[in-house]
Amino acid sequence: MENKNKRITAHLIPYKIIDGHFFIYLQKRSNDAEREPGWFTIFGGGVEGEESPETAMLREIKEELNFIPTSYSFLGKYSDNYSISHYYISEVYNDFEYEIKIGEGEYGKFFSEEEIENEHKLTENNKQIIKDLISHISMGK
Repeated sequence: MENKNKRITAHLIPYKIIDGHFFIYLQKRSNDAEREPGWFTIFGGGVEGEESPETAMLREIKEELNFIPTSYSFLGKYSDNYSISHYYISEVYNDFEYEIKIGEGEYGKFFSEEEIENEHKLTENNKQIIKDLISHISMGK
């Protein structure tokens, strides 16, 4: 499939570090979702019109979490058969999940590294992106 036919998406991965352990906040998609129904995914969605991936990420995260990240960085661009996805990361505070409001999907949940590895309703692609996040942060500290 040529790149021009692929959907362009943008995503934010909220994470926190407690006692040296990473916790990643993921979305539980509703069972009637068009893509990956009932699975855990990374928050985000499609780029619309002339939006930049960064602008799309900010819009999607406002819609899905009622959250505006004040500090975030670009993790990387990933491609599969269907989309070209831009991933951003943001370290969040301990009370993050109690101060946001889920606007899409069933709920959000922090996962430990072990829970991510063992979660059968999380794609291998998303597991790899999360491993890349942990490696990226670990190398920077």
